[in-house]
Parts: sequence; structure tokens; C-alpha cells
Amino acid sequence: MVETAPKDIVDAWLSRLGLTADLPVTLASLTTIIRAHLDRIPFENLTVFCGDVPEIEINALANKILHAKRGGYCVELNPLLCAGLRNLGFNARLCMARVLWQRDVPGPRSHCLCLVQLDGAEYLVDVGFGGPGPTGPLLLRSDHPNLRTETRAGLGTVLSRQVSEGDWRDLYTFTKELTTMSDVQAGNWLAATLPGSIFTRTLIVTRHCGETRLVLDGATFRRFAKGKAPEAEVLQTPDAVVACLRDAFELEPPPDLGAALIQKGVF
Repeated sequence: MVETAPKDIVDAWLSRLGLTADLPVTLASLTTIIRAHLDRIPFENLTVFCGDVPEIEINALANKILHAKRGGYCVELNPLLCAGLRNLGFNARLCMARVLWQRDVPGPRSHCLCLVQLDGAEYLVDVGFGGPGPTGPLLLRSDHPNLRTETRAGLGTVLSRQVSEGDWRDLYTFTKELTTMSDVQAGNWLAATLPGSIFTRTLIVTRHCGETRLVLDGATFRRFAKGKAPEAEVLQTPDAVVACLRDAFELEPPPDLGAALIQKGVF
């Protein structure tokens, strides 16, 4: 369960997305919202990388993401999305998942996503997966060219991506049990404090600009454009990372980022 965002927050949210409030409750509107979210509000773990635990109450999310023009990770982005969708009339709820991507065993239930019931069908919606997740509403139990969901015994619903011809990799798995904000808070605490958490060790920022995906992984900036070979640039200083965040991702990083980059061995 998640609260419905009040009108002032929804107005600021839609303004950040470059959208208006007269969106009908349709699949086309949902697709427009998701794609604007992925473009205008980057996935980023700057707060956690700098040693803090993000606040995820709705007003705190609005202050950080909408007014300070920051991004966030799954337990920030998807609750904000879900609360906004509910205000617009969508039947949306949160769900917690276990990440499988680049793991030998399933992780804890620390990834937050959104499920939307629409016209008798259920869609997976996720604007907070830093990896190669869906870029639009994904109809559950259906196959897409490079994404699919399937039910597996002992795991629940598994989302997978085809990374090359015939090579499918699992992204995460979830069940449809009741999810409350206390579950999201627990996932937030795990992601931000668990020893060895990737979010405390590595700077990760991603943004989808149309058919191009931008990724900042530590000091390496990559650009993945559809139909083109990936481009990579190794940034040489903390100031170069800050400039990349401002120019490519349109983010204003926290003042202690440079010190965190040096302390954690990025430079």
C-alpha cells in the first residue's frame, strides 16, 4: 500500500516530467509517464554513496526529487511514481522484489517496483532499476522482443532480459503478497546499510534519453545508443564526475561527493 500524492506534489511531479494533469487513465498515458520519468529523473545512488540513508516519506521525496532536481534509486523513484499515478486515477500499488541480475543467488527483498491494473490486465512498471530494466509498461505473463516474465516454482514471477540472441538473463523476481511502506523502508535500510551493498561501494547513475541509455559507473561514463557501438569515457578527476552529472544527467550532486569518490577509491 502507498499513499496517494497530494495535488501540490503531483503538480510539481508532472512539471518535472514535462507533462500536464489532463492525462486520461490509459495505457498510452502510462507509457508516456514512464518514458518521461526515465528521461527527466535519473536513477542515482548519490545519497547512499555519500554515506546517508535516504528519507522516503512522500514530502521528503518531493523535496529531493522535484524541488532539488535530484534523482534516486528504486525505493525513492517507484513510490513517488506510484503515489502520482494513484492521484491521476490509476490502480497502482508497490511490490518488493529480489534482484537476480549479476548474482549467483537471489538477493533480499530490497528492490521496489510498481504494479498497475488497467483494463483487466496487470502491468509491471519500474522506473527505479539501475540495470537494463523495462522502459515502458510490461504486460505480465507476456513475451516481448527482449523482455519476458514467467512464473517459476519457489521464486514467483521472474523478469528476464535477452542480452544477445538466445541469451536470457534474469533481472529480478517477485510475488504478489501485500506490500506496505514498512516493507519499502526495510528495503531502503538494507540497500543503504548492508555490508557489501553495491550502492554503498559504487557510484551508479543511469538515464534513458529516447533510444539512448547513459550510464555512469564509478568514473566510467558510457553511452548505449540503439544500432551503434557503445561509447565509453574514463573520467580522470572528481571534478570531471561532477561535470558529467551536471551536463549529461542534469543533476546537482551533493557537496561531499568529491570526498566520497576519493575515500572509496574511485580516484
